[in-house]
Amino acid sequence: MSSKQNRNLLMLFLKSYLPVAVLILSVSIWVIYTQKRQYIDLVSSHEMNLAKGDCVALSAWVSTGVQDVGVIAGLVENSLRQGRSLRDQLDHIADMFSVFGRERDICLQLRYISLQGKELVRINMKGDKPERIYGEFLQNKGERSYIKNALELKSGVYVSNFDLNKEHGKVEIPFIPVLRFLKKVYGANGEALGLVAINYSGEALLRMLNNSSKESFGDVFFVNSQGGWIIGPDTSYDWRFLFGDQDSLMKDQFPLEWQNVLAKPMGQFFSPNGLFTSQSMCEDSSSSLFGLDVTFHERWKIITNVSHKKLLVPQSSGSLLLILTLFGWTGFLFWRRSVSSLESERVTAALKESDKRFTDVTDAAGEFIWETGPDGSFVFVTGRAEDVLGYSAEELVGRSPFDFVDEESSWEVRKEFLDAAQEGKSFRALEFKFVNRDGRRLWLEFNGVPVLDSEGNVTGFRGATSDVTMQKKALQDLQDREDMLQSISDSVQDALILMDDKGLVHFWNPAAEIIFGFSSEEMLGKDLRSCVWVEDNINDSGDLHEEGKELKSLFASYGSFTINVRRKDGSVFPAEVLLSPLRKEEMWWVVGTIRDVTERKEAEDALRKLATTDPLTGLSNRRFFMERSEEEVEKALRYSRPLSLMMIDIDFFKNVNDTYGHDAGDDVLKALATVGLKVLRNVDVFGRIGGEEFSILLPDTTLEGAELVAERLRGEIEATSMKTRSGDLSITVSVGVTTFSEKLCSLEHLLKAADLGLYAAKDAGRNQVKIQLAVAEEC
Repeated sequence: MSSKQNRNLLMLFLKSYLPVAVLILSVSIWVIYTQKRQYIDLVSSHEMNLAKGDCVALSAWVSTGVQDVGVIAGLVENSLRQGRSLRDQLDHIADMFSVFGRERDICLQLRYISLQGKELVRINMKGDKPERIYGEFLQNKGERSYIKNALELKSGVYVSNFDLNKEHGKVEIPFIPVLRFLKKVYGANGEALGLVAINYSGEALLRMLNNSSKESFGDVFFVNSQGGWIIGPDTSYDWRFLFGDQDSLMKDQFPLEWQNVLAKPMGQFFSPNGLFTSQSMCEDSSSSLFGLDVTFHERWKIITNVSHKKLLVPQSSGSLLLILTLFGWTGFLFWRRSVSSLESERVTAALKESDKRFTDVTDAAGEFIWETGPDGSFVFVTGRAEDVLGYSAEELVGRSPFDFVDEESSWEVRKEFLDAAQEGKSFRALEFKFVNRDGRRLWLEFNGVPVLDSEGNVTGFRGATSDVTMQKKALQDLQDREDMLQSISDSVQDALILMDDKGLVHFWNPAAEIIFGFSSEEMLGKDLRSCVWVEDNINDSGDLHEEGKELKSLFASYGSFTINVRRKDGSVFPAEVLLSPLRKEEMWWVVGTIRDVTERKEAEDALRKLATTDPLTGLSNRRFFMERSEEEVEKALRYSRPLSLMMIDIDFFKNVNDTYGHDAGDDVLKALATVGLKVLRNVDVFGRIGGEEFSILLPDTTLEGAELVAERLRGEIEATSMKTRSGDLSITVSVGVTTFSEKLCSLEHLLKAADLGLYAAKDAGRNQVKIQLAVAEEC
């Protein structure tokens, strides 16, 4: 061929091919950029959700410790106010600690510590077996920073730094990560008595955060306020900061990134080391989750890092190779076309057939390109097939695609190809399981068009095949995760709900159906406040509970609170509600858990009754009588309202016990209490303050009214036949009456005056009422 012909051929080729090459290049660049952008957006969103989820899990774990130390501190305060000896109090506290430790498998240690830092009670948990430490083995922790910091607080819970457990100044091996929760306990008069401290093992929490790395596209770090590695780039970095080792802080490895992380509590940014996502948990952003005033020693941060290498779109090298192959094939096609234009008409038909064949192949471009003949065997395969199936192009030619189909998919593959051949139609995105040369099963996606002869009969197919194994696995993993979350939701005993920003329910788990009696179908799209009635949450003062006067504002808040809710059958029960915010698709949602705490409330009521009533008569005990009386004296003094007091003693009660026995004496005391309750008003305070000695406080009652009540009570008791285990007995009482005045303006003076009146009634012959209006030391 002459040089002029060569120039003409080159000019013709360039004129026809360059526009196509530019178009292919532009489309390829756009596709690659779009794939990269979408993939980075997917990774960014996934890492942000992962970090938020880990932070929520961390907050929930810490919340458990905060609530537990609050409950234990309350029980210790109740125990210390019983008036028992110090040894009995400490033994009772140790018993409570032991019971609690067996219930919390993450609990390592429970302590009651004096204000000087001395351990008074210490329970070490060995598995589920509590071990109490005595005597000289109790340590003085007064110099420990967490003790000093906790003692400086007036109220609330102190959460220590996350470190390793130490015994006798040495770190325990193997490492045991520990977080401490401390709270002051107070006496009846508000004086500080000491500290309750609970040590919780963080092994399960750190194991959960380590497992979270498997879900991340990169690595998950867990650091403290100074950037100390709790979970680092690898296990060799963990806890280095406690030993002063090199590279123990995040700023040593990632100085630029650490500055960005410190700039704000949560965020996401790119750096030379890849994509970083950070979430912080501290008292500023999370204390509302705990329902208590919480002070943290340090701020913890959960950080994920995805390197630039891991931000590359999977199979991007395959896409690049495909583009290069496309350029090669189209270039070759246009070169052949240019050559054909200069050749004789003899090759025109062959050129058109070749052009059509390669155009079809281009339209169905994938991992590898192929063509089958009339018998269904490969007649053409590109070399890329060897990377997928493990067979070279030469080995595949003459063999049927059915030779490599997994046995489970064999019939479906044959049916799809036979249907396409009979109908002469194209097929796209057919996914089947194949077996490669090494016996590994993989998913392949087929796209193809039929090859027709001059009469329109199908003589084969041309198409492309892609390996979609990773995509199938990702979809399956996602489905498995959703199934796992559904299983967790179905198995928990607390009601789990999801509400939108209007308070409408979008998720209602089986436990919610059991607790409330409403099915999921009945509640989806309904307002949760249909289960909460205003009248069920009104206290004696006519206001709603402490969470606010409107239920709407109650459910717009976040954190933990207790409220009365109503089942479908109309029954009302107390429930503990925990609400957490969730932002998804530019919209705020609320995730809530609701727990039936009926048994806990009944136990609290029982403990309250036990602490305030006399076990024999059911009347107010001495301590509760004194507390109520002090309150009524304060009201009388403040508002100038009348107030009277009676002291009652059974005449010759010792003779009853000596003659008929103490069982009969107990029956007499109970019968007297029954008679008194019939005579007195609900507002009167009736208490047993001694063996056979009773006292009655009469609010808003003058001396004349008190005398009438005393005479009526004395007469009723004298006229009543007391039924006892030794038969019916009759008794009389002596009564001393006094009233509030300028001379008797304190509870102490009222009690002394009534007592003097009581003794005057006894001296006068018993079974009578005497009034006493003065004492030796007046106000």
